[in-house]
Amino acid sequence: MDNLRKWVELIGVISLLIGIGLVFSQMRQNEEMLRFQIATDLRVNRDNDRFAMRGENYSNTLAKLQTEPQNLTDAELLAFDAHAWSLVLELIMRKQLAEASIFTGDWRMWLEEERCVLLNNSVGQVWLKTQRSKLGENEYAMDEEMLDGLEQQLGECSRLPSFLESVRDGQDE
Repeated sequence: MDNLRKWVELIGVISLLIGIGLVFSQMRQNEEMLRFQIATDLRVNRDNDRFAMRGENYSNTLAKLQTEPQNLTDAELLAFDAHAWSLVLELIMRKQLAEASIFTGDWRMWLEEERCVLLNNSVGQVWLKTQRSKLGENEYAMDEEMLDGLEQQLGECSRLPSFLESVRDGQDE
């Protein structure tokens, strides 16, 4: 009888340890699902915000930005400003999420190609210079670390022809 009780106790302890292990495993899965849900929600919200800020014809503005930046209208420049700010605000949010261990990637690398297309031109340079003049102006202004990072990464953007330039140059031949 004593042996039976010892076996039952041993099986009970093993079952308890397995149960605890399963609870930890479930908690880890729930954490991963929460991260995925947050990332998905951020992506949907970002896309909706950008569409609302840029308007329906932003592709025309983007094309002008790459080919004839001097011909951008005031409305197109304001759409550009809204788009650039949406990019910066997303980087700020990614940085905060990384600091809270929700976003596990390197926030500095997020949207790198889009930053090159948007800011590595004469209009983008004026936008960055304007933001630098506003440093410390209010709590919504970009911080110096992020602005320095953007400027540094733009220096690493290759100055290859844009897609539009490549197509147009190919048509001339």
